[in-house]
Amino acid sequence: MPLKEREPLLERQDVVHFFTEKREPAAEAGKLIGTIGDLERLISKVAIRRINPRELVQLKRAMLAVDPLVTLCKFSGNENLKMIGDQMNSCPALIALLEKTIHPDPPALVSKGGVICDGISADLDELRQIAFSGKDYLLKVQQRESERTGIPSLKISFNNVFGYYIEVTNSHKSKVPPEWTRKQTLVNAERYITEELKVYEEKILGAEEKILAIEEQLYNDLVIKISEYISPVQLNANCIARLDCLLAFANVALENNYTRPLLDDSLLLDIKDGRHPVLEKQLPPGESYVANDVFLDPDTQQILIITGPNMSGKSALLRQTALIVLMDQIGSFGPARAATIGIVDKIFTRVGASDKISSGESTFMVEMNETASILNNLSPRSLVILDEIGRGTSTYDGISIAWAIADYIHEHQGARAKTLFATHYHELNEIAAVLGRIRNYHVSVKETGQKILFLRKLVPGGSEHSFGIHVAKMAGMPSRTIQKANQMLSLLEKAHSNAELVKTASGQAEKEAFQLSFFKLDDPLLEQIREEILKTDINTLTPVEALMKLNDIKKLITKH
Repeated sequence: MPLKEREPLLERQDVVHFFTEKREPAAEAGKLIGTIGDLERLISKVAIRRINPRELVQLKRAMLAVDPLVTLCKFSGNENLKMIGDQMNSCPALIALLEKTIHPDPPALVSKGGVICDGISADLDELRQIAFSGKDYLLKVQQRESERTGIPSLKISFNNVFGYYIEVTNSHKSKVPPEWTRKQTLVNAERYITEELKVYEEKILGAEEKILAIEEQLYNDLVIKISEYISPVQLNANCIARLDCLLAFANVALENNYTRPLLDDSLLLDIKDGRHPVLEKQLPPGESYVANDVFLDPDTQQILIITGPNMSGKSALLRQTALIVLMDQIGSFGPARAATIGIVDKIFTRVGASDKISSGESTFMVEMNETASILNNLSPRSLVILDEIGRGTSTYDGISIAWAIADYIHEHQGARAKTLFATHYHELNEIAAVLGRIRNYHVSVKETGQKILFLRKLVPGGSEHSFGIHVAKMAGMPSRTIQKANQMLSLLEKAHSNAELVKTASGQAEKEAFQLSFFKLDDPLLEQIREEILKTDINTLTPVEALMKLNDIKKLITKH
């Protein structure tokens, strides 16, 4: 939850700083939080009566961790931690209710039984005694009847025909009491039933259903009672989540060498040795991230036009700047040696390429929609990240749009938004001479023969090369294609030298009337004629030979 107010941000930073300095309390807090789980989800299931017995045990375990956390916060010596501890409620009555009612290791479903503890309901205890202690009861009855009748071989058994019965051998059937009812005669014995066994049978056969019904009722009553604690448990969940988040910030800051930024109410953005928090974790072992400084000031250096080759790291620089600001404004430390950040209210980004085919919008149209939204919502505290604006249309259209956007952000009355503008349009370097708060920077490379080395360092000044053909070569383009591309580049650069941007008195750029024809430049016939003329030595050419050479060229043209 990024904030735009300085004081609550400083409170978050203060807790993160405490956890980075005091590692023992941090480790203890982490251990306690690790036992809690998703407390907010658990209590929300209580509200809709969908919580199962095992989740109630987890709720109890979570609440048992709250009291030690409260103690840790209150006696930490940190005022902001103490404030968090004061808001939490350990709910001892809720813990006592759960410990008394729910079995320590219940099944996942109430319908499985064995959820409610003994001693909660007398009826439930009696039914459990009948259902699960039946053998003991039957042994007692068998022993008692054997002593009363004097039949030592008497035994009680069960079958599906007439339930529980007493079996007596023929040698002792004369001792059978008159109140017993004979149900079956065998070769060597007879079977009898008694009123007592009938009553017991009815009890034991209905006991399991009654047990489940009573347990479900008691469980539902328990969930209703727990629902009275929803508000304090939700507040606990919020406080614990805050602690968990700030503790994570501290751990990440220590692991990755993040530093505490200075947040103030100015409009400056000054990052020293900033790094991309994700890319630096993905580097090969032994390779360090090339850190960069970024300084933006609405009064002196409001907009940076960043040029440089493909793959040099322009987009990474833009993204890391936005990420550092975002991280700092959620209360985290940032991946930089130092940072002074005037509170930013909005981060606008126009990066990447996408289209919306289903609604008929091209990539360029999506880009223009997003850019229009940015220009219509700027404020003095905004940070704007623009990457390759205008690339989806013709070169001169793109340059014109990019120039106009930079001009608008620079000249916007009352909203001089801090802007990073990465582009391949090197013509935009000229804008710095016209608008005073725009500065040219480029991401440097080192050329060694036919190869280039990406230094990934942001340095003042514009760049004149994109090295796109070199990147195409790295991608595995066929060598013939690369050679042709270099030929075309050479021709275009020569042609382009005849066309200069002329600044008019109004500051607008006009272009001399010069139209390149790609079809002519790529015509193999013209290439052949050019080669023929270049091979001809006019110093030794006689008039007749000149006419013959002209005739050969004419034949080439008529043949085609």
